[in-house]
Amino acid sequence: MKIAFAGLDIPVEICRRGVTILQVKNEALFARICHSLLSFKGDEAVEPYSIWDDEGCEMKAASALLVIANPFELPWRHRSLMGSLHGRLEQELLVDEEMRLRIQELGLALASSVHELGFQLNANYGFSVEWNLSSYLKAFSYEVEVPETASLLDNILSFIDLGADMAIDKAFVFINLRTFLTKNDMIALQERLFFHGMSALLLEGNPIVPHMDAVRKYVIDQDFVEFVFEGQAACSSPSQGRFCSNGFGAVTF
Repeated sequence: MKIAFAGLDIPVEICRRGVTILQVKNEALFARICHSLLSFKGDEAVEPYSIWDDEGCEMKAASALLVIANPFELPWRHRSLMGSLHGRLEQELLVDEEMRLRIQELGLALASSVHELGFQLNANYGFSVEWNLSSYLKAFSYEVEVPETASLLDNILSFIDLGADMAIDKAFVFINLRTFLTKNDMIALQERLFFHGMSALLLEGNPIVPHMDAVRKYVIDQDFVEFVFEGQAACSSPSQGRFCSNGFGAVTF
């Protein structure tokens, strides 16, 4: 996946598995990029951009990215995540015949007990909706549990696990996440993303410590000069090295 910003000559390629870093040192440009990604407006945003998949087809921003401005308030109940939860459990239930029979028996036992209570009333009563797993999950608000005492890193890793469970086909975009992560935290984040085959773009405006070798890093300095540093295990690409955009195209050093 690539994000092409109108004001930048080099498109930002997000690795399929792991972390990509985009560091924007110019404060005004950083603010515009953050505003634009959070708006999901694409070429109509403050800093216009377009998103392209690996086959060269343009993608809608809302279907390609999940932008997280505050890592302390992760969007656990985002519709692209929770909207798939019930369906995912129903799929698992179809595969596990023993579990399906057990749940059906429990459902029948519950319905029978409620009917017995109804016999004590004068009119006739019954269920108007046939019992199924989805109805049960909705009735009792079955959703992801967010530990209140977990660390920031643990919550982020759990959030990535949730995305993997729901088979989300989006890249996570974290804004200034490196402010709160140590080098070991970054390694854990990279490993979890790589394990699940997921990707994340870290959009950074603050100075950051040296990153891991496996991370691709884009840097736009105060003068809007662009550099690309690629790690040993970065995205597969025919070009490796450092690039500079100075208004006359990309130059390899």
